[in-house]
Amino acid sequence: MATPTAYVGDSTCASCHAAAAASYAQHSMARSFHAWTPDSRVEQAMAEALRNVPTGFAYRVVDSAGALWQVETRPGDAARPAHELRRRIDYVMGSGRLARTYFTAENGRLFQLPLTWYADHGWDFSPGYEVNNARFSRLLPDRCIACHSSYPVAAPHLEGKYPVLRPGIGCERCHGPGAAHVQARRAAPQGASVAGDSAFDPTIVNPRRLPLERRLDVCEQCHVHTSVAVLRPGRHAFDFTPARQLAAQYAYYKNGGDIDLVSHADRLRQSACFRATAASTAPLECASCHNPHAPPPTRATRNQPCLACHTPASLASRFPVAASKRAHGAQSDCVSCHMPVVKERTVPHGTFSDHWIRVPGAAAVATPSTSVTAGPIDPYFERDRSGAEAPLYRAMGTVVFASLAANGKLFDDAASALQPLLADNTTHPQAFFLLGVAHESRGRAADAVAAFERARALGDERPELLRALARAKLQLGDDDEARDLYVQALAQQPALAWIRAEYADALHRNGDLAGAVREYRAALAEQPSLAAASFNLGLVLLAQRHTAPAAELLLEAVRQEPAYGTALAALVAVEGSDKQVRRAAAFPSPVAAVQPAPAATAFGVQVAAPDRVHFTNTPPQGYVLVSTPDGALQLAVPTNGGGTVTWDLRTGAGRVLAPGLYRAELQWRGAPSPAPSTWFAVFRTP
Repeated sequence: MATPTAYVGDSTCASCHAAAAASYAQHSMARSFHAWTPDSRVEQAMAEALRNVPTGFAYRVVDSAGALWQVETRPGDAARPAHELRRRIDYVMGSGRLARTYFTAENGRLFQLPLTWYADHGWDFSPGYEVNNARFSRLLPDRCIACHSSYPVAAPHLEGKYPVLRPGIGCERCHGPGAAHVQARRAAPQGASVAGDSAFDPTIVNPRRLPLERRLDVCEQCHVHTSVAVLRPGRHAFDFTPARQLAAQYAYYKNGGDIDLVSHADRLRQSACFRATAASTAPLECASCHNPHAPPPTRATRNQPCLACHTPASLASRFPVAASKRAHGAQSDCVSCHMPVVKERTVPHGTFSDHWIRVPGAAAVATPSTSVTAGPIDPYFERDRSGAEAPLYRAMGTVVFASLAANGKLFDDAASALQPLLADNTTHPQAFFLLGVAHESRGRAADAVAAFERARALGDERPELLRALARAKLQLGDDDEARDLYVQALAQQPALAWIRAEYADALHRNGDLAGAVREYRAALAEQPSLAAASFNLGLVLLAQRHTAPAAELLLEAVRQEPAYGTALAALVAVEGSDKQVRRAAAFPSPVAAVQPAPAATAFGVQVAAPDRVHFTNTPPQGYVLVSTPDGALQLAVPTNGGGTVTWDLRTGAGRVLAPGLYRAELQWRGAPSPAPSTWFAVFRTP
């Protein structure tokens, strides 16, 4: 097919291909994503909660009103009430053969839940949560749903929200959009071939008729799992179709040569069996063992592809020793030995057949898919190893990886590599955007603005870019243009609640309290779980002397994020402007239910009249890092000799810290992880 056409859905396919559709419906791919219903339930409620040690939160699953809920709790004490949040299980990802993980919907936007049901274990933490507990805030990304649902209709510029969300991987994921095929078949006389040749139908993709690499691309669109995936210019997460070249869609990068066992296609490429047969008329490939139109092979039948080459007679002559000969008889199980079931390090209780087919204990043979090149990430596709744009894509991928790893040195390395490569570039606005991200992450606001504006000049008008440019403009004091950029971003997608909350922050900063209230309320109407927006709206109402509604919002923010409770003991009321602090005073918490009283020896924030703040109990030769709730660094205050450190409430740019909620974190050589931190808040009074 030269161009894609519309999708028609599985029911239309089944109207003619009933037998294949019925068989495929039993396949794990067909059940990879769906709404949770009591009828499809396999899980049990939990008798005892699971505790996340790093955060202190505990999680359990409860039945209520015909639904399942995941519930987060944490014990209270004299200064902090007991905490409980609950989220309903709305969607299931995974067929259940190995596991089922869950998503909750908030105004149609999907967020992953902390607990997963493992078929051989029961309830435990979802992958990654035991180490980095995202609680209820881990958004369902496009890249994830693209491999578990057949091309949902995505809300523009808004990951996690899909006006049309289809269950499972459907027929058209492997055969391509079916509208042209259906139209041609319905127009043709019954039983006639559209092309006049029953061996070939140009209106639909039959993967079996594609060249080997394109057949593998169909599988690899989901069965290669790399640390970094960079979209090529003009591509998006849902526009790959069979018969296209996957390398023209993405630049994939492994983390230092490593790749997950769940990347079955990559493991297969490392196999001697694949390499030896790739040029033959019957190569060993994914479909040699996995026929999606048939039930999974049994233990008795799964060895058949092996025996096509390794016949019992050839094995008998190869292994003269009796014990080896018995192990390689006609009834032996090739797969259990040469594709052993192994533990996947990133998936709790997850075991998979390792698709790197090899003799156990034999030395690995380096291949293009396993060889390691210099740097933190390694390209998967050959064009990103030796092609003309290989250095550019590697540098772009390094920025993405640095973002995932929160690695400042990698940001610097990537920016140094990208800058000269983009000197005369006019075709990669995304590269300029990523260069800006690298600069912004290192506090180089002017350089970030230059890169973002170059991306915009090349046609990038995504809300993500406009938001990044607005943030950098704010750091440089260009408040008016920053507000205009936020307005432009929200005009494209009004449901970008976190961008709207940042816009409200900018209005709050510039004294437009009525506008800030309006935008905060709109952001919370779209995404009520934005705890920082609730807190900051409470601060605006405090500044307007609306104490009772402010207390309700502050309490709701602490209910969503208990850590914010420490800020209620460090409310700083400031008289002045963004250029001068006339007076600073401690403001008593308006929330009687939360009265945190930090220990005398704990790191904390105190007001030191008339216009200073103290950071208490700091270590020598360290820094106090002051950041917004989303992690944007505002300044670093040196602790020098330690103890009590005085700060004048100014940022590194010389401006008075804007009103809002902030995190203060201690950093010094040898600091523990997580480092000591606390929260404080600033609001301006008339």
